[in-house]
Amino acid sequence: MAFGDFKSLREVALTYQIGVAVDAFLEPTPLPGDERFQSELTWVQQNIAVRTSEASICEFLMAPVLKEVWKPYSDVLAFWSHAPLGVDEPLVGVPDYFFSRRSPLGMVQDQPYVLVVEANKDDFDAGWAQCLAAMLAAQRMNDRPTRLVYGCVSNGPLWEFGRLDQSHLTQEIRQFVLSDVPGLFAAWNYIFAQAKEQALAPAA
Repeated sequence: MAFGDFKSLREVALTYQIGVAVDAFLEPTPLPGDERFQSELTWVQQNIAVRTSEASICEFLMAPVLKEVWKPYSDVLAFWSHAPLGVDEPLVGVPDYFFSRRSPLGMVQDQPYVLVVEANKDDFDAGWAQCLAAMLAAQRMNDRPTRLVYGCVSNGPLWEFGRLDQSHLTQEIRQFVLSDVPGLFAAWNYIFAQAKEQALAPAA
Protein backbone atom coordinates (compact mmCIF):
# COMPACT_ATOMS: atom_id res chain seq x y z
CA MET A 1 0.00 0.00 0.00
CA ALA A 2 1.26 3.45 -0.88
CA PHE A 3 1.65 6.07 1.81
CA GLY A 4 -1.95 7.22 2.25
CA ASP A 5 -2.35 7.18 -1.54
CA PHE A 6 -1.29 10.83 -1.62
CA LYS A 7 -1.14 12.15 -5.19
CA SER A 8 0.56 15.53 -4.82
CA LEU A 9 3.15 17.24 -2.66
CA ARG A 10 0.63 19.99 -1.92
CA GLU A 11 -1.81 17.44 -0.52
CA VAL A 12 0.74 16.05 1.95
CA ALA A 13 2.00 19.51 2.90
CA LEU A 14 -1.52 20.76 3.65
CA THR A 15 -2.50 17.62 5.54
CA TYR A 16 0.51 17.73 7.85
CA GLN A 17 1.20 21.48 7.73
CA ILE A 18 4.67 21.14 6.24
CA GLY A 19 6.37 24.25 4.90
CA VAL A 20 7.98 23.73 1.49
CA ALA A 21 10.88 25.70 0.03
CA VAL A 22 13.32 25.31 -2.85
CA ASP A 23 16.92 26.14 -2.04
CA ALA A 24 20.48 24.83 -2.19
CA PHE A 25 21.36 22.67 0.81
CA LEU A 26 23.47 19.91 -0.73
CA GLU A 27 27.25 20.19 -0.50
CA PRO A 28 28.30 17.59 -3.07
CA THR A 29 31.40 15.74 -1.92
CA PRO A 30 33.45 14.07 -4.65
CA LEU A 31 33.84 10.32 -4.46
CA PRO A 32 36.84 8.60 -6.09
CA GLY A 33 35.87 7.77 -9.65
CA ASP A 34 34.94 4.22 -10.53
CA GLU A 35 35.54 3.54 -14.21
CA ARG A 36 34.31 -0.01 -13.79
CA PHE A 37 30.92 1.21 -12.57
CA GLN A 38 30.61 3.75 -15.39
CA SER A 39 31.50 1.08 -17.92
CA GLU A 40 28.96 -1.35 -16.47
CA LEU A 41 26.24 1.31 -16.43
CA THR A 42 26.91 2.17 -20.07
CA TRP A 43 26.76 -1.51 -21.01
CA VAL A 44 23.44 -1.94 -19.20
CA GLN A 45 21.88 1.05 -20.95
CA GLN A 46 23.09 -0.16 -24.35
CA ASN A 47 21.97 -3.77 -23.94
CA ILE A 48 18.92 -3.78 -21.67
CA ALA A 49 15.62 -1.94 -22.29
CA VAL A 50 15.78 -0.44 -18.81
CA ARG A 51 13.05 2.15 -19.34
CA THR A 52 10.30 -0.27 -20.35
CA SER A 53 9.00 -0.74 -16.80
CA GLU A 54 9.19 0.73 -13.32
CA ALA A 55 10.74 -2.48 -12.02
CA SER A 56 13.57 -2.43 -14.55
CA ILE A 57 14.37 1.23 -13.77
CA CYS A 58 14.66 0.33 -10.10
CA GLU A 59 16.68 -2.82 -10.73
CA PHE A 60 19.10 -1.65 -13.40
CA LEU A 61 19.47 2.11 -12.81
CA MET A 62 18.52 3.16 -9.30
CA ALA A 63 19.65 0.23 -7.16
CA PRO A 64 23.15 -0.02 -8.69
CA VAL A 65 23.83 3.69 -8.06
CA LEU A 66 22.58 3.50 -4.48
CA LYS A 67 24.52 0.33 -3.71
CA GLU A 68 27.77 1.71 -5.12
CA VAL A 69 27.73 4.93 -3.11
CA TRP A 70 26.37 3.25 0.04
CA LYS A 71 29.20 0.68 0.26
CA PRO A 72 31.63 2.95 2.19
CA TYR A 73 28.86 3.62 4.73
CA SER A 74 27.61 0.04 5.08
CA ASP A 75 29.21 -0.39 8.49
CA VAL A 76 26.85 2.25 9.90
CA LEU A 77 23.87 2.35 7.51
CA ALA A 78 21.66 -0.54 6.38
CA PHE A 79 20.13 -0.66 2.88
CA TRP A 80 16.48 -1.76 2.54
CA SER A 81 14.70 -2.51 -0.73
CA HIS A 82 10.89 -2.45 -1.02
CA ALA A 83 10.42 -3.07 2.70
CA PRO A 84 7.39 -1.87 4.74
CA LEU A 85 7.90 1.32 6.71
CA GLY A 86 5.87 3.31 9.23
CA VAL A 87 3.87 2.74 12.39
CA ASP A 88 0.76 4.96 12.12
CA GLU A 89 -1.80 5.06 9.31
CA PRO A 90 -1.87 6.66 6.80
CA LEU A 91 1.90 7.15 7.06
CA VAL A 92 2.56 3.49 6.35
CA GLY A 93 3.76 2.06 3.09
CA VAL A 94 6.59 0.60 1.06
CA PRO A 95 9.19 3.04 -0.29
CA ASP A 96 11.36 1.75 -3.11
CA TYR A 97 14.45 2.02 -0.94
CA PHE A 98 15.50 3.41 2.40
CA PHE A 99 18.59 3.57 4.56
CA SER A 100 18.48 3.17 8.31
CA ARG A 101 20.94 3.04 11.16
CA ARG A 102 22.49 -0.43 11.24
CA SER A 103 20.95 -2.33 14.13
CA PRO A 104 23.09 -4.21 16.67
CA LEU A 105 20.58 -7.03 16.10
CA GLY A 106 21.74 -7.47 12.51
CA MET A 107 19.15 -7.58 9.72
CA VAL A 108 16.52 -5.77 11.78
CA GLN A 109 15.12 -2.37 10.81
CA ASP A 110 16.31 0.52 12.89
CA GLN A 111 15.83 4.28 12.65
CA PRO A 112 15.47 5.40 9.00
CA TYR A 113 17.23 8.53 7.75
CA VAL A 114 17.10 8.40 3.93
CA LEU A 115 14.08 7.55 1.75
CA VAL A 116 14.12 6.93 -2.02
CA VAL A 117 11.02 6.84 -4.22
CA GLU A 118 10.74 6.22 -7.95
CA ALA A 119 8.88 8.86 -9.98
CA ASN A 120 6.52 6.48 -11.75
CA LYS A 121 5.72 7.59 -15.30
CA ASP A 122 8.03 10.58 -14.69
CA ASP A 123 5.45 12.10 -12.29
CA PHE A 124 7.76 13.87 -9.86
CA ASP A 125 4.94 15.64 -8.02
CA ALA A 126 3.30 12.33 -7.10
CA GLY A 127 6.76 10.95 -6.36
CA TRP A 128 7.41 13.77 -3.90
CA ALA A 129 4.00 13.19 -2.30
CA GLN A 130 4.98 9.60 -1.56
CA CYS A 131 8.52 10.57 -0.57
CA LEU A 132 7.41 13.28 1.87
CA ALA A 133 4.87 10.91 3.42
CA ALA A 134 7.64 8.32 3.83
CA MET A 135 9.96 10.97 5.30
CA LEU A 136 7.26 11.91 7.82
CA ALA A 137 6.84 8.24 8.72
CA ALA A 138 10.60 7.94 9.22
CA GLN A 139 10.66 11.10 11.32
CA ARG A 140 8.06 9.61 13.67
CA MET A 141 10.05 6.40 14.00
CA ASN A 142 13.23 8.17 15.13
CA ASP A 143 14.14 8.77 18.75
CA ARG A 144 14.62 12.49 18.27
CA PRO A 145 12.12 14.61 16.28
CA THR A 146 14.81 17.16 15.48
CA ARG A 147 16.84 14.65 13.45
CA LEU A 148 16.98 15.49 9.75
CA VAL A 149 15.45 13.07 7.26
CA TYR A 150 16.58 13.04 3.64
CA GLY A 151 14.59 12.04 0.58
CA CYS A 152 15.19 11.43 -3.11
CA VAL A 153 12.82 11.04 -6.04
CA SER A 154 14.16 9.63 -9.31
CA ASN A 155 12.96 8.31 -12.64
CA GLY A 156 16.37 6.74 -13.30
CA PRO A 157 18.00 9.41 -15.49
CA LEU A 158 17.01 12.35 -13.23
CA TRP A 159 17.47 12.59 -9.44
CA GLU A 160 15.96 15.19 -7.07
CA PHE A 161 16.77 15.55 -3.36
CA GLY A 162 15.00 16.96 -0.32
CA ARG A 163 15.58 17.47 3.41
CA LEU A 164 12.91 17.38 6.12
CA ASP A 165 13.76 19.47 9.17
CA GLN A 166 10.92 19.05 11.68
CA SER A 167 7.96 20.66 9.84
CA HIS A 168 9.90 22.15 6.93
CA LEU A 169 10.83 20.47 3.63
CA THR A 170 13.62 21.96 1.55
CA GLN A 171 13.88 20.67 -2.00
CA GLU A 172 17.36 20.98 -3.47
CA ILE A 173 17.29 23.54 -6.29
CA ARG A 174 19.75 21.53 -8.36
CA GLN A 175 18.84 18.36 -10.20
CA PHE A 176 21.37 15.60 -10.69
CA VAL A 177 21.56 13.29 -13.68
CA LEU A 178 22.69 9.75 -14.33
CA SER A 179 24.68 10.93 -17.34
CA ASP A 180 26.99 12.73 -14.88
CA VAL A 181 27.95 9.87 -12.58
CA PRO A 182 30.64 11.82 -10.65
CA GLY A 183 28.15 14.63 -9.91
CA LEU A 184 25.40 12.22 -8.86
CA PHE A 185 27.79 10.23 -6.69
CA ALA A 186 29.01 13.45 -5.04
CA ALA A 187 25.43 14.39 -4.13
CA TRP A 188 24.76 10.96 -2.66
CA ASN A 189 28.09 10.96 -0.85
CA TYR A 190 27.02 14.12 1.00
CA ILE A 191 23.61 12.62 1.87
CA PHE A 192 25.13 9.43 3.26
CA ALA A 193 27.74 11.37 5.24
CA GLN A 194 24.94 13.36 6.91
CA ALA A 195 22.97 10.19 7.62
CA LYS A 196 26.04 8.51 9.10
CA GLU A 197 26.62 11.48 11.40
CA GLN A 198 23.08 11.20 12.69
CA ALA A 199 23.30 7.44 13.07
CA LEU A 200 26.36 7.83 15.29
CA ALA A 201 24.90 10.70 17.35
CA PRO A 202 23.77 9.81 20.87
CA ALA A 203 20.05 9.44 21.53
CA ALA A 204 18.18 12.33 23.09
